[in-house]
Amino acid sequence: MTNCKGMNPKTISILAVLLLGANILTTATADPLQIIFTDQPNQITIGSEVHLTCVVSGGNDPHVTWISPTGLLPVNSHITNGGRTLLITNYDVTENGQYICVASDGQEFANHVFTLSAQHTETHPTATTSTTTTTSPTTTAPTTTTTSATTHSATHAPRPPTVLSMVVHPTNYHYGGDVHIVCTVESNPPHTMLGWNMMTDPNHIPSNIHLNYGTNKVTVNIKHLTDANIGKYQCFVRNSLGQDAQSFLLHPPK
Repeated sequence: MTNCKGMNPKTISILAVLLLGANILTTATADPLQIIFTDQPNQITIGSEVHLTCVVSGGNDPHVTWISPTGLLPVNSHITNGGRTLLITNYDVTENGQYICVASDGQEFANHVFTLSAQHTETHPTATTSTTTTTSPTTTAPTTTTTSATTHSATHAPRPPTVLSMVVHPTNYHYGGDVHIVCTVESNPPHTMLGWNMMTDPNHIPSNIHLNYGTNKVTVNIKHLTDANIGKYQCFVRNSLGQDAQSFLLHPPK
C-alpha cells in the first residue's frame, strides 16, 4: 500500500467518506484499480473556469467522486464527464485549496490530490499530487456517497439545504447490538449530494459500517457495535444553491 505522504490529517479523515459508501461486493478478477491520468491548468486566473481531470483504470466497475478536506465542494463546481472532471466556474481565491479525486470499486480505492492556489493577479498554481491504492472493507449492499436528485414536493421557497436532525436508534444501544444513525435533510431544489463522513483515518474504518439512502435521509448502519464505531460522524448535504454539514458524536454505551 502506498503511503499518503503529503496529505494532512484532515484530508485523510475526509477520505473516510469513501469507505463508508464503498461497499460493492464482487468476486470478479480485474486489473488493480489505479488513476492513470490527471490534468489541471498550468495557469489560473480569477473568474476563469478550472477543469480538474482524473481518469481511472482497472477495478470492478469503479465509482469516481470528488471531495475536499471540508467534505463539501464549492457551490460553483460541477462534476462532469462521467465523474472524471471537476469543473469550477468563475474561480475565486476562496476556492484555493485541495480537491481530491477518489475512485473505489468496494475492494480497492485510489485517490489523487490536487492543490490549487491563485492570487488576484495571474499566477501559476502550486500543485501537489498523490495517488494511493489500498484494500478497503466490503459489505453486502452497494451504496455511494453521491446520489441522484430525489424527487419530492416541498412547500418552502428554493434555498440552500438544511440538516434537520440526526437521531440514533435505539437510544439505549449497547455493544454487540445494531445501531442506526439517521440524518434527515430538507432541500428545495432537490439535493445533488448527501452522505456521511466518519472523521477518522480511512484505514481504521470498521467493516461493519455501511450507508442506506431514503427520501431526504441517509442512515449509517452499524452491525454489532464495537469500540471501533465510537466517535465523530458528519452528515452533509448539497444542492444547487448551497450546502450544509452537521456533526454527530456517537458516545460509548452507558
